[in-house]
Amino acid sequence: MDKQIEKKKYPLKKLLWVAGVAIVITMGSVLIGSSSENRYSIDESRVTIEEVRYGEFQDVIALNGVLEPVRTVQIAANEGGRVEEIFVEDGVFVEAGEPLMRLSNQTVTLDFMNRETQIIEQINNLRSTRITLDQNKRQIQEQVLDIGYQYKERKRQFSIDSALYADGAIAQSQYDESRNELIYLKSRMDMLQERMITDEIYRTSQLGRIDQSIELMERNLDAIRANLENLIIKAPISGQLSQFDHEMGETKARGENLGRVDVLDQFLISAPVDQYYLNRVSTELKGVAELNGGRYEAKVAKVFPAVEAGQFEVHFEFLADQVPDQMRRGQNARVKLELSASETSNMIERGGFFQSTGGKYVFVVDSDGRAVKREIELGTQNPEYIKIISGLEPGERVITSSYDDFGDAEVIYIK
Repeated sequence: MDKQIEKKKYPLKKLLWVAGVAIVITMGSVLIGSSSENRYSIDESRVTIEEVRYGEFQDVIALNGVLEPVRTVQIAANEGGRVEEIFVEDGVFVEAGEPLMRLSNQTVTLDFMNRETQIIEQINNLRSTRITLDQNKRQIQEQVLDIGYQYKERKRQFSIDSALYADGAIAQSQYDESRNELIYLKSRMDMLQERMITDEIYRTSQLGRIDQSIELMERNLDAIRANLENLIIKAPISGQLSQFDHEMGETKARGENLGRVDVLDQFLISAPVDQYYLNRVSTELKGVAELNGGRYEAKVAKVFPAVEAGQFEVHFEFLADQVPDQMRRGQNARVKLELSASETSNMIERGGFFQSTGGKYVFVVDSDGRAVKREIELGTQNPEYIKIISGLEPGERVITSSYDDFGDAEVIYIK
């Protein structure tokens, strides 16, 4: 005979308890899942933690510069040609005007010879004209002298003839002939003297123009000879020769840069600066240059506002009593440029966090090893520290390494 099995009936209280546990478990899972999205765990060895400090802060930027001579003169080929001789080697010290290299150029040489011949011929023609003018002057002077002599003699003879005529010793015709010849000689002498004055004015004017023409042609001749001299490359100033690397037989174009001469008695530091500081850098600023193991005071001598590749160029000059020894072109020099005076402030060491957040927030570490995200405001920075405007107090500990792996985490657990 079959036995009827009765179903167990659970009390209502027990059912409500089970349902409540299920709800709590579900809500806990949701909360844990949501909180895990805003937290991040990391090993302590993978982060850098620094303490907020209060002390002297100065707005300084570190620059990497190179030494350059204050005065450098480039060497250019005024005339092109083929390298025939090289008289010096790169790196030697040269004197102003010292020959460095000789070029050859047949076109320039032939042109010089032809133009020199033409100019010399023109000069000779002008000088011949000058000689002719001088000869004409002497001829007229001789004529005036001769007529003057004849006039004096005829005047003396006329005096004698006048006396004889008065005494009736000579005839009227002889007296008239003597008088007429005296008048003729006087007129001729006056005419020659007038011509001599006119010719002298003309001659003086012609000689002035001839002299000017000869002077101009001689200058042209000197210029042509200078072009020929340009085939000999000479040192423009005294100093050290550099970038002078050439070979026999090479062809150099007109205007080509052949090297340079550096004056090594004074140097400057040329350094690129980020364009962010363009409006803050001026010639009133000073800095400290680290060179040859020493520290030397320097000041901004010149600011070049043109920006290339996100940077502009600044030149520093050493103070008069702060000039280093044994400086060389191209030598590296690290410069700390002081953008402001020293002041007391809260500050934190520089680190990768700034690139990750732009300085808008940091993770502050508490005593339990938990780092909580906090919004802050940062100010200027120098090579070591960043000035804190608000949000942090001295003694607080901050993660200063990169935040790139933290994502959207609000809390960092440091293991």
